Amino acid sequence: MGIKDQFEDKANELKNQANKAMGSARDDANERSRREEQERSRRQGGQERDPQRDRGQQGRRTAQDALDDAEGRFQS
Repeated sequence: MGIKDQFEDKANELKNQANKAMGSARDDANERSRREEQERSRRQGGQERDPQRDRGQQGRRTAQDALDDAEGRFQS
């Protein structure tokens, strides 16, 4: 196997890892969104609406927090 083939194999391996990481992050985000929606629906069943949500000032995770979580998840 030549050096070019080794580099191509490594590049393909890294691409596969990146695709898996993106898919996993997407799945995590979808699951988190689903749980938040369920919680919101449960809270609103008989209670008044959350005023922060009405104003569009709900808390959000920073991009850096998401990156830190992703790095920790894939380092093992």
